[in-house]
Order: sequence, then structure tokens, then C-alpha cells
Amino acid sequence: MQNYPQFQKEYITINKENITHRDFGCYLEWAFEYVQEIQFKSSNKKEIPLTFYPIAKNIRIPSSYMTQNILNNQSSFIHNWARDGEPNFWQNHLQRGNWYPWLWARNRIPGNYTNIEGWSLYFNSFTTNHHTITTGDNIILQPPEHLKLFFIYLACIKYTFQLNDKYISLMNTYKENMNWPTESKILAVQIRRGEVCTRDGSKTDREYFSLSSYLQKIDIMMANNDFEYIYISTDSNEEIDKIKTYNSNWKLLYLPIDRSNFFRMTDTAPTNSNGLSIATDLEDSCRTYPESIPFIVDSGLADLYFISICHGYISTISESEFSRCGWYLQMTTQKYLTPYIDMNTIHKELNMNIRDKLLLL
Repeated sequence: MQNYPQFQKEYITINKENITHRDFGCYLEWAFEYVQEIQFKSSNKKEIPLTFYPIAKNIRIPSSYMTQNILNNQSSFIHNWARDGEPNFWQNHLQRGNWYPWLWARNRIPGNYTNIEGWSLYFNSFTTNHHTITTGDNIILQPPEHLKLFFIYLACIKYTFQLNDKYISLMNTYKENMNWPTESKILAVQIRRGEVCTRDGSKTDREYFSLSSYLQKIDIMMANNDFEYIYISTDSNEEIDKIKTYNSNWKLLYLPIDRSNFFRMTDTAPTNSNGLSIATDLEDSCRTYPESIPFIVDSGLADLYFISICHGYISTISESEFSRCGWYLQMTTQKYLTPYIDMNTIHKELNMNIRDKLLLL
């Protein structure tokens, strides 16, 4: 049985006998109303920062600071604040030059620009184009006191992940290209390995899972739910082909992008004292090759968007910020706790009481 905000490693089928599961959408609707009232109407405003870390953390971190502000009855805005300590760490410790301008809009805006100018390339949140997040789909129930932080955070990440019109148009184009089945139940499987391992997994900077490990979990989820399609979030065309071969009856969906543009760990990566390989940070690769930023950001936003509109999830939730961000977004979009499997074996549970698992401050 789940004990929010501590989660089991696996939640294979929906269980509405659990009161919190049953009332999840009602608690979330309360949080939507609560957050929206303060964000749109409070005259007490406080700035929130952006980060040099990849785009998922630029959703998670502003949402975390926004949550803190909401609890203090403050609305949030973005102007030009870099997360505390980052400019010095970036420039003096990592020797990567000036933190400014915000990394993830470089090569898209010429010259200098503020954080909010970079942010508004992608999002409507924290701009004059922001919109309400309430849905009216559920009755409103105030969650128990010990759950309020969790649901307020979900409401803040829902607000933060408001793509602007350009990116909604891009998502609609992807939907058309994939023939996205709007009325069907879809399982999301996130196997984005990125720069953290080589293609064959022989070198990795964290716990590595073979494709066969994912396939076993997909089999479990497909056997216990009514999923009709599987959305594969991956940077590997080879793994898509192998999944097709494994079960030709599965209906697969995946972004129509050139996956050769992803950064991957090379066979020459050095090894640390723990026997793990040392990855080149994605943000450093993008700093060095800013022409790659449009692809890296756009593909990341697209994967998060499509994960969010699916109805179940398999990923390394307890290890990866990208995975966890997609998990939270799926909850806020579907308005219930969707079936999931956390691939990681190191962590025995998903404990959202731990600061760096829920709020990134």
C-alpha cells in the first residue's frame, strides 16, 4: 500500500481502494485552485531562479522555488536570477566561463538576454501569456496536512510546464507525424540513456539496465493493464528496432527525430574509484557546442510532453531527474496516480520526503 509521499517501487495496476489514490484528482484540483489563486492575485511577489543544469531541472527547480513561495503566500516571477552559488561554481570551479546568458537559449537569441527572455522562447508560464491550470474535472477536496506539500508541488510543476504557442504547434506536428491515438491508453517507456553510458552499456556512470530488463517490465505492464500503444522515449534507433522485433504486435510510438544528434559517452571515458565511468556533463557539451542546444532542448521538451499525456510509465524514476520530471507531469495531466515501475534497484522506495526527490532548492 502506498504511503504518500513515500511510493512503492512498482504500482502495476490502479487501486482505488486506497483513499488517497481514489481522491488523487480531487486533492490535485484543490492544489490547482490554491496555487492559481496566489500566483495570479497575490501582490507579494518573489523572483525564482533558472539553472545551468539540463532542461528537466529547469522545470523542476523553478517549480520547487514556486512551491516555497506559494507556502509563503507569494507569487513567483522570473527575471534574471541564477540559482544561488551557480555562477561562481560554473565560472571558477568548473572553469566554464560566465553563467550568463542562460545556457539553454544560446544560439537561439543573439548576444545577451535575460532569463525571462530565454524562458519565454519555450514557455508561457511566468509571462503575461500564462493561463489558468484549474480543470473543473473533479470536485475539490483539501488533502490531509502531510500531503499538501506534495500536491502543491504537482500544481506548481503543472503551472511551470506551459509550453508557448510555437511549441504547442510543434507538439501537434509530432502528433500528426506519429498518428497519435488520442482516445487510446498509452504506456510511456523512457530509455533515454544519453551521455551517461556507451551504446552497449559497457561503460556507464550509474546503474545500467539492458533492453531485456525493460522488455520484462513492459510485458508485466501490458499484461496487467489495457494499454493499446507504447510510447518509447529514447535516443537509440537500434533499441526501437529491437523492441519491434521482440514483439511485432506492440504498437509503438516515438518521436520522428534524428537520434544521431544526441551526445553519447565514448569508449575512452575515464573510470572513477567506484568503477563507474565519468560522463561529460550534457550542459558542458552544449556550452562547447551551442549549435546542439535547439535539438537537445526541443527533443527533451517533446519527450516530457508526450510522457505527460500517457497513462503509465516505466523509467529510472529514483535516479534520473528527467525521468522523475516526466512522472510528475504525467500525474498532473492524468489527475490520478498512473501505473508505474521504477527500474532502479539501489533505492528500495521512492521517498518524496527527501529534499532532492521532491523540491530542488
